Amino acid sequence: MQTVEIPEPVRRQALHPFRELPIAPGFRKVERGRFLALLHGLPFAQIVEPGDLSEDEVAVVVEEARTVVRDHGRSLLIWFVGPEHRWLGARLEELGLVNDETPGFEATENAMALVGRPVGESPADVQVQEVGSFDDFATSQKLSGEVFETTAEMLEQTEANLPTLYEDYTTAGNPLRQLNATLDGRVVGTAAAALGPAGINLFGGSVAADARGRGVYRALVLARWDLAVARGTPALTIQAGRMAKPIVERLGFHLIDTIHVYVDDFSGP
Repeated sequence: MQTVEIPEPVRRQALHPFRELPIAPGFRKVERGRFLALLHGLPFAQIVEPGDLSEDEVAVVVEEARTVVRDHGRSLLIWFVGPEHRWLGARLEELGLVNDETPGFEATENAMALVGRPVGESPADVQVQEVGSFDDFATSQKLSGEVFETTAEMLEQTEANLPTLYEDYTTAGNPLRQLNATLDGRVVGTAAAALGPAGINLFGGSVAADARGRGVYRALVLARWDLAVARGTPALTIQAGRMAKPIVERLGFHLIDTIHVYVDDFSGP
């Protein structure tokens, strides 16, 4: 693939979305210097990114991160470890964390970026629109949960919290946009766009199993590219999993580096 120069702000956003992107309603950042925690009310793991810490501080910082998450009423978090902290993985595993997947995250995520128009065109029979009603929002959350194989308990929590989630989504100034893709009159795809200063980060691309191979994912990417261009930030970033990576590669995305996800479930005694 042709070498493309990725601007440094775009590169940082791809590798560190939770540091670089603005905070959406319902989310809260806790900055502790040695780590950053992104706390939320969704039925997924809370997110921790390492900061300026040394090897002999890791055990203390892991406990500090657990305390922050525990005070938030949760007992599941992931450490989102980029190339700058590759050494950290072995220490986290010594402390019982596991380089594994958990709903919403894979063991290895691929930080990728695109600074030119995606390859190809959106299929004529796929319509993409920004979510603008509670029903459309509820449909997007249900589809996303099913595609990402969230547990029955997580799906129930999401459904119970839909009014609050929708209120957050419709808050003025929210930097998140949800888009739904319709095929043959049915919503078969959904994806989020996080509006960052360096471009748009792609989250949660989901396509129903019976609609795959018909260009739905591509249509969702192209719609978010158009949004990025319209707001004057013509760049897309993504942390792609194993299914998304080959698709976005065909669309022209370039790999920056990998991110390793370490799961810390401290719900036991």
